[in-house]
Amino acid sequence: MNRNADRTVETRNAEQTEALGRALGENARAGLYLALTGELGGGKTTFVRGLAAGLGAAGRVASPTFVIMREYRGRLPLFHCDFYRLEYGGDITELELEDCLEQGVVAAEWADLFEPPQGAHVLSLHFEWTGEETRRITLKAHCPAAVKLLAQLNMKFP
Repeated sequence: MNRNADRTVETRNAEQTEALGRALGENARAGLYLALTGELGGGKTTFVRGLAAGLGAAGRVASPTFVIMREYRGRLPLFHCDFYRLEYGGDITELELEDCLEQGVVAAEWADLFEPPQGAHVLSLHFEWTGEETRRITLKAHCPAAVKLLAQLNMKFP
């Protein structure tokens, strides 16, 4: 994939992390799989809160750690997953992520624990703390659709 499509964003607070999610959500299309990685408390759920807002989903976004998946309805459905507690490939198979991707967007926390679903348009985001409130978020496009999404992000989130 074109390395120029990759992007690093520094956010100074939770509001900026949400704004990044919102900007991606406003341009997201069905089939997008956001593979979220990084340390515990690194901003993954905060990002998804903004993503849901960008997709027009109403309601409180909460971590799906104990329920494994939450669904939010907006312009497209958002399926917010947390793989932290899953141990076996069969666990992820039961989530039927391919069906979720046909309908909308999947945002998977701890996505490095499993391979992305077949046919997904993968954009990976790695979250790391760089200070007390600041984060570095590295975005990597793994397909042409994700490259296009990053190009749209560059216009909204310079």
